[in-house]
Amino acid sequence: MINRLRTKFIILSTISLLLLLVVIVTSGSLLTYRELLVNADTMLDMLADRGGQENKPILPKPPKNEMPPIENSDETNEDKNDTHVRKRGFWGGRKLSPEAMYESRFFRVIVSVDGEITDINTENILLIDQNEAEAYANAVLNRNPAHGFVGAFRYLKLQRENDTCVIFLDCGRSLDTFHASLIINCLISATAFLASMIIIIIVSKKIVAPVSESYEKQKQFISMAGHELKTPLTIISADAEVLAMEIEEENEWLSDICSQTERMAVLTNDLLSLSRMDENREQFTMLAFPVSDVVSETVQSFQTLAHSKGRNIVSDITPMLSCTGDEKGIRQITGILLDNAIKYSQSTDIVLELRKKGHNIVLSVTNSTQPLTQEQLGQLFDRFYRTEQSRNSEKGGYGLGLSIAKSIVEAHKGKITATAPKAGSVQITVTLRNG
Repeated sequence: MINRLRTKFIILSTISLLLLLVVIVTSGSLLTYRELLVNADTMLDMLADRGGQENKPILPKPPKNEMPPIENSDETNEDKNDTHVRKRGFWGGRKLSPEAMYESRFFRVIVSVDGEITDINTENILLIDQNEAEAYANAVLNRNPAHGFVGAFRYLKLQRENDTCVIFLDCGRSLDTFHASLIINCLISATAFLASMIIIIIVSKKIVAPVSESYEKQKQFISMAGHELKTPLTIISADAEVLAMEIEEENEWLSDICSQTERMAVLTNDLLSLSRMDENREQFTMLAFPVSDVVSETVQSFQTLAHSKGRNIVSDITPMLSCTGDEKGIRQITGILLDNAIKYSQSTDIVLELRKKGHNIVLSVTNSTQPLTQEQLGQLFDRFYRTEQSRNSEKGGYGLGLSIAKSIVEAHKGKITATAPKAGSVQITVTLRNG
């Protein structure tokens, strides 16, 4: 159980860390890409304002031997009237300077309303010739969005009265930087994830150590107390039987002593059985055996008890089924389910079914009972759990039977569930792997 607890802690921690890293890398990448698009669209708007007419150069040549004016921190009147220059990035950073246009690589294509290209300007880019510019223009003319990407070029399409102006901005370097940053972030996150997972695996042992220590002490106490109780219970039972033989008349007090001593002996044996299973000291011999015959024999042995309680076990057992497991353990599971059904059934018939489903062997016991909620059904396999209406000594038992059955089923790597096929009934189903 402690190993399962540690495994769940490691899995939960690593999944949480992985999701956190994915969210950080994804959100950071999306914000960076958004900033890239905002800058590219701002630059395209600036270029459109300054060079959207046919036969007009997009950028005027700067005067030779003159330094560009130094920008003050305060906005000039020209800046205030230029909405595109004043457009800021996603984070509200500094405005895009007009000087950035002279650092960019771009080209312009003007297409008439008839679809004929009337002007191509590639003066500000070396990698694109006239033919390539025409191909890029044809690729975006039929697209609906005014902004978009074609290859590494971000384009802006301006619809005018007599023609369409398409400006292409080379974003190759920005995209390469973005992709490199994304790869680096992924590598760093993967390294951090692996390092953190190793640390979690190492630290998890110390984290569950207090729980493990407490659990081991609990198992040790149950085991020692169980063994210590067996001796006095045996002596009390033997003495009560001797007294009953010496007193010829039936004595109510001696009958109560014998009855309660027997109940205590059953509880002690159940606790010791659970303790052995928890400590993995009870070894199961996994061999192939005729499970149909084993279940049939167990049903037959419980018929007398069922009839004495006014119950009838109706069995539907598929013949000639074999199963790989511990024969004694399967007998114990069947006996626990039948004993539980006989105690708590509120009608005459108890239905037991054994069938093969795919590669599995399915054993189910159905009986009527008080209406149970889903929460109650999920707690039936908890130790010492009994529904409120069943908490009385007349029924017998301490709520350990189904817990023992669950431990045996889990040792066989099987599954046990409780369902309510209809209101006022409960079905316990055991699924075992066949082989």
